Amino acid sequence: MKIGTAPKYLLDTNVMLEAFHGEEPIASRVKSWIESGEIALSAVTVAEIVSKASVIEKEKLDLLVSRFGALAVDQVVAEIAGKYRKDFARKKKRVYLLACFIAATAKLYNLTLVTRNYKDFPMKDIKVLLPTSIS
Repeated sequence: MKIGTAPKYLLDTNVMLEAFHGEEPIASRVKSWIESGEIALSAVTVAEIVSKASVIEKEKLDLLVSRFGALAVDQVVAEIAGKYRKDFARKKKRVYLLACFIAATAKLYNLTLVTRNYKDFPMKDIKVLLPTSIS
């Protein structure tokens, strides 16, 4: 992590893409968080964006990564993600492994996960918010 200010928000892939496309009010909100150094990026989100990014989206992503870096999937994140996956595999609501990695990153770094896919993150030990619910 390259940021000087402690980040508050871990942005999910869908929120990043909405911001890149200028969708309001998300784009303005994310821009404000970037200017104040309040965001963090997961290596998983970086991978998801790179896998389907246009040239312009990739350029925007590269600028953010050069400023903020990306929080790595290390052994601790992997173990937390594995526990989430295992816990939710036994329940009706299955959780995607990539979502577990993103949630584990939010947990480890005590970040609020901002996502449009609220239902993909049923974990009770992290804070998950819709992007429109944050001022």
